[in-house]
Amino acid sequence: MNNKKPIFSCNSLNKHFGATHAVNNVSFTLNQGDIFGLVGENGAGKSTLIKIIGGECIPDSGNMFYKGSEIKWIKSSEALKNKISIAHQEPLLVFSLSAAENIFLGQEYTKGIFIDEEEMLRKARLLLKKYPIYPELILDKKVDELSLDERMIVEILKALSYEPNILILDEPTASLPKKASEVLLRLLEDLSKEKKITFIYISHKLEEAIEVCNKIMVMRNGEKVGILQKEEIDRNLVIRMMINRDLNQFYPKKSENIENTVLQVENLNTENLKNINIEVKAGEIVGLYGLLGAGMNEIALSIFGINNFKEGVISVSGERLHRVEVSDMINKGVYLIPPDKHRFSLFDSFTISENITITHLYNIFPEFLISKIKENKFAEKQADKFGVKYANISQLINELSGGNQQKIILTRWLFKECNVLILVDPTVGIDIGAKRDIYNLLRNLTENKKAVLLISSEINEIVGISDRIYTMRRGEITAEIKKDEITQENILKNIL
Repeated sequence: MNNKKPIFSCNSLNKHFGATHAVNNVSFTLNQGDIFGLVGENGAGKSTLIKIIGGECIPDSGNMFYKGSEIKWIKSSEALKNKISIAHQEPLLVFSLSAAENIFLGQEYTKGIFIDEEEMLRKARLLLKKYPIYPELILDKKVDELSLDERMIVEILKALSYEPNILILDEPTASLPKKASEVLLRLLEDLSKEKKITFIYISHKLEEAIEVCNKIMVMRNGEKVGILQKEEIDRNLVIRMMINRDLNQFYPKKSENIENTVLQVENLNTENLKNINIEVKAGEIVGLYGLLGAGMNEIALSIFGINNFKEGVISVSGERLHRVEVSDMINKGVYLIPPDKHRFSLFDSFTISENITITHLYNIFPEFLISKIKENKFAEKQADKFGVKYANISQLINELSGGNQQKIILTRWLFKECNVLILVDPTVGIDIGAKRDIYNLLRNLTENKKAVLLISSEINEIVGISDRIYTMRRGEITAEIKKDEITQENILKNIL
């Protein structure tokens, strides 16, 4: 029997931005202690909806009720005073202040007329002890010296510092390490049961949402598609509701025309890898899968020349290489797209145009005189070719969605002729629709006789997109799985 009390409800919420109907007639109820999943593609209306609830955006029409009374927030401070807080996907932090100062920004501790920094640091340490998501966080460190995952922890702690009745988490685990993500999910479950805190949880990681949420609302094109209770939640059903099509249409058809071997690794040995033998042929996507730390990333880095290897031979289009340099691999059309795009692939202070052209300026402007008009035209052509959605080619890259940022990275590398594309977790933190676009881009490469080596931590992705799969365990290849043998069961048998 469900004895939970309603804490929040909304009726027929609407919000327009020009011709875009961002939130279209949305109604739902939150009970005290709910962990309420909110899922949908980018542009589905999730962010606008939570901004309305958190007082950051005023609806055009509709009603909201909190603890039995109608509410009409004019600004976010009103919601915060009433213990509704948001941890944003892009942390809203002051980079020149410390982590502790950011956590209590707007609710500072003072000593007379002065800010009491020591007391804020003490209180921040107590907060981190209470919510040990990331115990090693250095709270007196400036935010601009923190990593992306550490900034996300600061954003979450800031939201928790208000002791909220409703806490809205927007992609909280997108940049977090696995251990911190697991601690956070357990924390949500404990707080919802013991403290009766209510959560709205937005995530592109459907497995996490399915694991932790007691109900999930699916949105599409600004509308509520439906709400699933815990016992109704099924991954395939959720995806079908999000994309409005059957799951068998989610992944593109697998390759039928596989040709000669383009990349071959023979007897590769490093400190962590043992006798690695793999090959990737023109026209196919080869998956590489194992548990965290099994050695997949080391293989990618060794092939690309970032990691040195003790023994072995890497061949590209028949040319055998006993020693590999990054510049040589790029010249041979072998490209690597590493994980953590913000750390390794994107220039956050650059425009979209500059992010596309940065590695090709000599090819575009051999005379060394850069024409911004010519650069922008070139970038627009490349961005449109890969289906990047943007308002202006001169806008900053960090204004784009995660999926479009990932497409920009592909656009940059695929400017020149590609023979082999190696990708490590290319769809982490992006929505279902953007994932489908990335899969189609990869399949288009294979249809043009290119080779793709895909390393992914998502088993559904590996099964759905790969033509062949190598499984790994403790630095060794344990199996090669082909065609109809590609199932989750067969993969798990060979990695555990």
